[in-house]
Amino acid sequence: MPPYHTPKEYLDAARSPETTPEELRHLAMSPYDFVAVAVAQNPNTEPDVLTALVPATVTSWNDQALAAAIAQHPHTPVEALKMLAERLTPVLDNGRNHQMGFKAGVALCCNPHTPFQGIATLLRSDRVAMQFRKVVARETRRRDVLELLVRDRSETVRRSAQKRIETLDTEPEH
Repeated sequence: MPPYHTPKEYLDAARSPETTPEELRHLAMSPYDFVAVAVAQNPNTEPDVLTALVPATVTSWNDQALAAAIAQHPHTPVEALKMLAERLTPVLDNGRNHQMGFKAGVALCCNPHTPFQGIATLLRSDRVAMQFRKVVARETRRRDVLELLVRDRSETVRRSAQKRIETLDTEPEH
């Protein structure tokens, strides 16, 4: 494995599609948060590395960015998605500096591999903003999530979910 001397070298390696899974495993232990995010975005990153990258809390912008990258990765294992569902609730309140957490939450709710129960628990929380639930209703293609949101406590969310269902019903199948 080539030695890295500068943060840019770490980042370039983490972003490269030629970087091997073994090298990505090593890069995941980098002291640089932005390198961890790049590892989580790399398609060659293995599922166990993605699980190990799940932040213990998602209060900082860097942790939220990492959570978003993990939630969007197609190979993130169910266990990691469950952990994210449990940890994202505090930043889905439309609070200041929670934009990346919001993005992570939407990606999590749209990911077809995220267990429904984790999404349901997250969306039913009183701590989760109506605006977040509305965006999920607009963005997701998951029928189970939309069926939950048509029974939401907010009329705005219910209408958005119903509109999305109607849109999906009229789309031609792929």
